[in-house]
Amino acid sequence: MKTNEYKKMELKTEKKNWGTSYGQLVWQQFSKNRTNLVCMWFIIILFTIAVLAPFIANDKPLIIHIDGKVHFPLFDTLTANDYAVFIAAITGITLISLIRRNSRKVDPFLRSGVLWKQVLICTGTLLVGIILLLVFMPRKLDATDYRAMIASGKASDAIFPLVPYGYGRTDIKVSQKPPSNEHWLGTDDVGSDVLCRLIHGTRISLSVGFVAVGIASVIGIVFGAIMGYFGGKIDFLGMRLLEIMMSVPTFFLIITIVAFFPRSLLNIMIIIGITSWTDDARFIRAEFFKLRNQDFVQAAISLGLPLRSILFRHMLPNGIAPVLVSITFGVAGAIFIESALSFLGFGVAPPTPSWGQMLSTGVSTTGEFLWWLTLFPGLAIFFTVTAYNLLGEGLRDAIDPKLRKAV
Repeated sequence: MKTNEYKKMELKTEKKNWGTSYGQLVWQQFSKNRTNLVCMWFIIILFTIAVLAPFIANDKPLIIHIDGKVHFPLFDTLTANDYAVFIAAITGITLISLIRRNSRKVDPFLRSGVLWKQVLICTGTLLVGIILLLVFMPRKLDATDYRAMIASGKASDAIFPLVPYGYGRTDIKVSQKPPSNEHWLGTDDVGSDVLCRLIHGTRISLSVGFVAVGIASVIGIVFGAIMGYFGGKIDFLGMRLLEIMMSVPTFFLIITIVAFFPRSLLNIMIIIGITSWTDDARFIRAEFFKLRNQDFVQAAISLGLPLRSILFRHMLPNGIAPVLVSITFGVAGAIFIESALSFLGFGVAPPTPSWGQMLSTGVSTTGEFLWWLTLFPGLAIFFTVTAYNLLGEGLRDAIDPKLRKAV
């Protein structure tokens, strides 16, 4: 006969298992591997650097006294792009907190419905806010040399960021200098600080990766959901289009398209997005083929729910897992493509920093090899792409029940 203590322990274990959601099971499996956690924290640190780049590397002081008055030059010169990044970061943090809070709800139907509404509201607010900023916020230019003002005695008590250099400010006197106490990672061919440009290049690479993959995911999910749900002729025609897109070398297609448009970060993100959606479409199509005959889908159809609700509220949450894994690999691929385009001269126009653009200046016009301009941007690209690939593999192993270890 079981003792009372044993019964209590067994009941406690059962309650623990009942209260464990699918997301918690995936996290438990994912967090077992230290490599996964290291890659995750590395990416979080990169995000923090990208968001706070103007406060980490800038030639404008945070605070300075000029003629007895206190000024905040760095805050006064923040651009619409800076505020757009801040809004996007706040929106992302809000979504993560909402997802964690909704994961504690008992009713999965209520949980998914509330979550999708909150995601749509946050995404709509983000897009509207960014559009208003980019359209109506005036561009502020400040070419004041505050270091010279301090040296001449016109200003005092200045507090500069950790890296007190601007990525667009040049100084031919210190051009092509190796790492030193003044410039920790050296300077490039026009005298700009490499560390400053590397920090601001983080924002370019991550924004290209996530925006491009976001565009590709939306196209792929919608396209794959329609093919997988309807099947038949729609699936046949869709797969033929998919095969045509997959048969064209993506990188050369992107180069061809970019050559006809101005050098713009937005153009690069859109072009990468509209040429990289095929994998997501195939994954969603396969999942919807399995789900369309499930009882809960047939019940939703018999109740007369609209097609939008059946596809994106009932079926998509149950088939999104493979796409989440594909997204991590897609971000790494988009960063690599953007770096390659910038290296070849098709990327963003100077002085906007990009890791690939910095890598292309590793050999000077005189043929001299500048090792620090090759090493540091190359390591940034290598570690970032590797971290995303390892994160994707870890997420795939945690999601796949066949690869999941006992928790």
